[in-house]
Amino acid sequence: MSPRRGKPSLRRKVGTREARPRLLIACEGTVTECQYIEGLKRYLQSQLVELRDCRTLGIGCDPLNVVKAAIDERNKEARKADARGDANLRFDEVWCLVDVDEHTTLLPALETAKRNGIKVVVSNPSFELWLLYHFQDYLSAVSRDHLAKNKLPKRIPGYDKHLPDDFPFAAHEAARQRAQRACPEHTEANRNGPNPSTNVWLVVDAVSDTGKRGREVKRARG
Repeated sequence: MSPRRGKPSLRRKVGTREARPRLLIACEGTVTECQYIEGLKRYLQSQLVELRDCRTLGIGCDPLNVVKAAIDERNKEARKADARGDANLRFDEVWCLVDVDEHTTLLPALETAKRNGIKVVVSNPSFELWLLYHFQDYLSAVSRDHLAKNKLPKRIPGYDKHLPDDFPFAAHEAARQRAQRACPEHTEANRNGPNPSTNVWLVVDAVSDTGKRGREVKRARG
């Protein structure tokens, strides 16, 4: 009689890693930025992109504390991965979305991010600029209030930080082109650009690439 085989363990070995990447995005705002990322994920999934492991956090504080919260969340998941022996719980990339606005902690936030392997994208003056680029070019210095109370309501009737279900997420590539026309040098994380500028498209690329790699993993498994 052959020896009885035990039930296979469902616990992954420490150090093993699936090809599917895991992404954490920490946002300064608790409404608009989070709604945008979640809406983008839904749009990309409709384009046959696999996105399961992309977590969005709305922090609701200044840039430095956004970065610190992202570091804490990453480290918490790393400890959980070690405790459970499951390397797949670790985040492969950690991104933060912050504004210039009137914050005095932006430079310390960027320095802290660099030291800790966090990628920060900066909108000057605010995330609303990235939203506006889904509709039109904008090349002049502008305030957050003018964007939120004047420019965006003309494109999104009744805009009050909440994004409508029909927001044109499909225009993210056009938004990237407009952002690059406004500030061609703002192409890297962890740097501040002039007003107006935004490099949120770096996060959009990260979300899209993560989804595509996840779909490749799913296809490879059959």
